[in-house]
Amino acid sequence: MEIMTTITEIEKLVASGHLNDARDELERLLEGEPENARAWFLLGGIYRRHELWGDAINAYNRAKLIEPEGPAAAAIESIYDILHFVNVDLMNP
Repeated sequence: MEIMTTITEIEKLVASGHLNDARDELERLLEGEPENARAWFLLGGIYRRHELWGDAINAYNRAKLIEPEGPAAAAIESIYDILHFVNVDLMNP
């Protein structure tokens, strides 16, 4: 497979459901561009889809450190909402 070089191309992989290929391309991209907040955010989204919560939070945190005003903080918060969800109707009295 040809190495993708742009975030736009990687986003197309994600949109078409080729998450493993997109993850591989993001990891290659981040080797050369470790300060690319958008790439870290995309990687966090892929981990999130695979329910790899710790990896997702770590990737989102990297994006947030690079771009504090970006969307990563909201993504982290939503993961914590998922992880802390309790359905009291399903609990024993």
